[in-house]
Amino acid sequence: MKNFFKGVRRHIGRLDAGQLREQYNRMADEAEFFDLILSTIDRGILVLDDRGGVKFENAAVKALTGMDGAQAVEALALPLGKASRREMSVTYPETKFLEVQTFPMKDGTLVQIRDTTAERQRSEEEMRVGATQAVRDLAAGVAHEIGNPLNAIALNLQILQRQLKGDETVAECLHQVSRLDGIIRGFLSALRPSKPNLVAGSVAEPLAACLKTLKQQFEDRRISVTLDVPGVLPGVAIDKAQMEQVFFNLLKNSLEAMKDGGKIEITVDSDDSDVAVTVRDSGDGMTKEQLAHLFEPYRTTKSGGTGLGLMVTSRIVRDHGGTIAAESAQGEGTTFTVKLPRIEKRIRELK
Repeated sequence: MKNFFKGVRRHIGRLDAGQLREQYNRMADEAEFFDLILSTIDRGILVLDDRGGVKFENAAVKALTGMDGAQAVEALALPLGKASRREMSVTYPETKFLEVQTFPMKDGTLVQIRDTTAERQRSEEEMRVGATQAVRDLAAGVAHEIGNPLNAIALNLQILQRQLKGDETVAECLHQVSRLDGIIRGFLSALRPSKPNLVAGSVAEPLAACLKTLKQQFEDRRISVTLDVPGVLPGVAIDKAQMEQVFFNLLKNSLEAMKDGGKIEITVDSDDSDVAVTVRDSGDGMTKEQLAHLFEPYRTTKSGGTGLGLMVTSRIVRDHGGTIAAESAQGEGTTFTVKLPRIEKRIRELK
């Protein structure tokens, strides 16, 4: 098109009315063609004069920024007549990340606005995948290093149990060693793409087992625990050992987030599609930033913590076809809600 305009300019003095009309029609067709391209591409395009006035804008500008061209120029504080590039976030009409570039032109500035939200999400996902692989490698090493001492402790406890027949303390120690071994194996299983061994059951069973294990710690810390479970609960498909690990991680997290004399409320409920277990504590709560990264590895609010417990918890719940959510605010405690699908979902009549 550039050569076309140069040719018309060079020969315009020798063109008659018919030839001028023909060249005009060609120019109109070319202009219409490029206008169609600019109006349909997903990048925002702005052409500004030397004072920042809008000479041209396409529909993508408003779709991306939620503003017309003049408003966008003012809000983005675009540098005129200079080359620049920066990233920014907008929350209207939806939350997204934008890349804004400016290019100097003769008597003006060209502005390009591009949506980079998907690219950022892919990068974050790649980071999560890399972190998960690192955790898998770490877990394999930890399991190997812990496994041998655990076996030695278990063997000696069994010998001691034979000598002290009926001793409940030794029996409880053996149970906890066995449980720790199960947690390590479950930890590895949760990180790998293996599926849980799902059988029909009730969430009340692993929850009760977990509360029994933590009972002494609750008493030592003077933590009040209330449990509200209906008499009849719909069945869910669960791996009881893995779900006990889920509840143990959530309750242990609440326990460590509270001062002595705190309170934990556990509620079990159901609707037409799910069985929900809610664990609410009176701890210090979390910031929005901490809450946003809660289920990521190596993200923790506890000194010396790894953040692996909640990551594993989230994976186990997902493997059960369920969901886990957290709500928290500083000074107001934290609430975790685990939902597992019912085996037989009720059909609700529409009225």
